[in-house]
Amino acid sequence: MSELIHLAGAIALLLWGIRMVRTGFERAYGRRLETAVRILTRRRPMALALGAGAAAALQSSTAVILLAAGFVSTGALGLLPALALAIGADIGSSLVALLLSLDLSLLSPALLLVGYFCFGHARHRLMKYWGRIALGLGMLLLALKLVADTTSVMRSGDGMEILTSMLAHDTALTLFLIALFTWLVHSSLAVILIVAHLATDGAIPADMAMIMVLGANLGGALPAISAGWGIPRDGRLVILGNLTLRLGAVVTGFVLYILLQLPFVTQYVGELEHPVVFHVLLNLVNGAIMLFLLPKLIPFLQKLFPASAEHVPEHAQPMYLSRQDIQNPERALANVANEALRIADIAYQMLESAPKAFEDATLIVSIKELDDDIDRIHREATYYLAAIDDRERTEEERARWQHTFNFITNLEHVGDIIDNSLMVLARQKHKSSMKFSTSGREELESLFGDLFEIFRLSQAVFLSQNKQLAKELIDAKREFRGRIFSCREQHAKRLRQQVPESLQSSQIHMDILRDLQRISSYLVATAYHMVESGK
Repeated sequence: MSELIHLAGAIALLLWGIRMVRTGFERAYGRRLETAVRILTRRRPMALALGAGAAAALQSSTAVILLAAGFVSTGALGLLPALALAIGADIGSSLVALLLSLDLSLLSPALLLVGYFCFGHARHRLMKYWGRIALGLGMLLLALKLVADTTSVMRSGDGMEILTSMLAHDTALTLFLIALFTWLVHSSLAVILIVAHLATDGAIPADMAMIMVLGANLGGALPAISAGWGIPRDGRLVILGNLTLRLGAVVTGFVLYILLQLPFVTQYVGELEHPVVFHVLLNLVNGAIMLFLLPKLIPFLQKLFPASAEHVPEHAQPMYLSRQDIQNPERALANVANEALRIADIAYQMLESAPKAFEDATLIVSIKELDDDIDRIHREATYYLAAIDDRERTEEERARWQHTFNFITNLEHVGDIIDNSLMVLARQKHKSSMKFSTSGREELESLFGDLFEIFRLSQAVFLSQNKQLAKELIDAKREFRGRIFSCREQHAKRLRQQVPESLQSSQIHMDILRDLQRISSYLVATAYHMVESGK
């Protein structure tokens, strides 16, 4: 039992190390990577090489596939180069596994030390990101050492013998269980490395290790499906295409597996049966085949996964995000600004209906549906912004890009607060048949009215980019915050006076005040940068 706990802890450290490396590269070079994906994917070999490099840097082929799917959904990237990126990502991930399978444990303390000083003491943000990457690599190598030590102990136990004997007679079960485990941990790289250490320590035979590699390769497609299924149909074709590529890899892998078992081949095999070497060989062979077949694979995918017949209401669909304008930053930003106003209109409807929902429970469902509309439009607008050509943007257009992104993101947060917090409180109030005191209800109604004014002023600031209006918005927030404090004091006074309704609804009342203050903060956030920048 203690060995399993140690193994689980080592796996957790391994996954966290991989995550640290990925987020470090994303924060340091995320925008450059997005630009490279748009520019350097016109030819299949170039797209494949970029996918391999991106997966190696991010320690995740899933991140590359989701990035490509987002660009395809906005029309900034074609399906063929996106799938070439996916093939390259699989190859890059396997090469990283090959590198990390070497005994690099002596580098772990040095990487942890360098990472600690860079992350904790560096003044430049880029150095902090590299400190994060070094910490992640140090944790990753340390975790691999812990996995190796634990599996070497487990090898002598009866449990490992029982497990291996059971899996040795059921290839399909082995394939399924490893694919499921890969999906659960969301990292085929981690699973491949664990399998490699098990095989190196002699805990599992080489033929079982190769089947486990196939399972990990197949399971590596599942995190992208679960994370990116909400992407529009064109983007989903990338995710489904990646699944098709990995199914092809399973077929290719079984062919290689059979060939490696033939008597006249065995004497020349050598290291090819090692899990990470087999993984690299598998992805190289499958990648070469699939890269050649991509022009024929795409029509097959489009026919196999036709456009969904599901009807999305017109008011929940983007109206202004023209794909033809992506190469023209000025027009593209104007399109997103128009879409931002649509998001603002929906968010205002939600906010305006929120106080009524505390009296009428039937409004809760419609408010939650409006939040789904905001999420859908916000997602499309974000992908569209990410696809705008960065090379042609002026400094002013970059500032507008950031301003627009911040505004729509803050509106999405406002919708989430109303949906996930205020409507939960409204449902609790109705379920418990609570009532606010007369004074408490009037205070809340007044606060909502003030927040409506702040919302309208926030839209005016976004549209006009007027510094004086921005200052007025900040002043309005300060006054609103003072009103919140005053309402808390009045509520506390009613509690001291033992007002029954206030005692009963105190928690809900205070949570509403908290949420109104959070909403005002998001609405006013756009004004601070404008005032500080002097524009």
